[in-house]
Amino acid sequence: MTASSKQQPTLYLTELDVTRLERIASRAGAAPLAEMLDSILERAAIVPADAIPKDVVTMNSSLTCALEGEAAPRQWTLVYPDTADFDAGRLSVLSPVGQALLGARAGHSVSYRLPDGREQKVTVLELSFQPEANGQFTL
Repeated sequence: MTASSKQQPTLYLTELDVTRLERIASRAGAAPLAEMLDSILERAAIVPADAIPKDVVTMNSSLTCALEGEAAPRQWTLVYPDTADFDAGRLSVLSPVGQALLGARAGHSVSYRLPDGREQKVTVLELSFQPEANGQFTL
C-alpha cells in the first residue's frame, strides 16, 4: 500500500476564501499562518464557487470523519481560524488536520502530521453540508 506516496488532493478555493485566508495570514505575528497558507495555495485551484464539485470538503463544510485508531467518528465543520473551537467541532483550516481535509473528497482518506511528528490518517465518511452545493457562496 502506498498511501503516503499519494499526491495531496487538489484544493478548490473560491476567491472569497483566498481573500479571507490571506487577510488572516497577513496579521502581525502570523508568520507561521502565512507559511501554512502558502502550503495550501500551492495545491489550490481557484475557481468560481459554482464550479466546485459537490463531494469536496470546502470552507464551512460539515463532515463526518473517522480518525485512524479511534472507534467513534467525529463531526467537524471546517472553519476560519477566528471561529475555530475544537471542542465544539469547529476545526481550523490552518490546523494540520484542517489543512489535510480541505480539498478531500467524501469516501477518501488523507494523512497529516501530528505535532509530535507521527502520521495520522483521517477518512471523510460523509459530507453532510457544503456551502457551494447549497448555493451559499458568501459564508
